[in-house]
Amino acid sequence: MKVFEQIQQLQRIHQLIAAQQTGTPKEFARILGISPSRLYNILDELKSRGVPISYSCSAKQYFYKKDFQLDISLCPQCL
Repeated sequence: MKVFEQIQQLQRIHQLIAAQQTGTPKEFARILGISPSRLYNILDELKSRGVPISYSCSAKQYFYKKDFQLDISLCPQCL
């Protein structure tokens, strides 16, 4: 996957979680057009980097445990 596609995917994941519109893991993966196992890998990576993502079994959706903003920036020297 190309860098800009990954950034767009992360932004979409963030939007859906922030809006609490993910649905179940299977539904969330379908919305994103990826497999559930790929979704779990992405979420595990985000959690390992300190993103406060959690899942509510009663609401059947992902949410942020505390306020979280996703800021992605690229430095011209890095490209």
